[in-house]
Amino acid sequence: MWMCRNRATFECKNLRTPFDVVFSACGYMNYWAGLMVGANREAMEHYAKMLKTNTAAMMRICAAPVGSAMD
Repeated sequence: MWMCRNRATFECKNLRTPFDVVFSACGYMNYWAGLMVGANREAMEHYAKMLKTNTAAMMRICAAPVGSAMD
């Protein structure tokens, strides 16, 4: 979250969605998993994948409907 905040504040890069923060966190979790060994590594990779999958599902749920009644 802090890195996304810094990008928005200091680099003037606006976040497109709040989900950007979560996907960034997944990337860092995978990076940290590479520094671990054994069961800890497997668990970190598993939870990063689970978080990414659930966030993608939430994005689909929150997405605006394709068609509207006004068309």
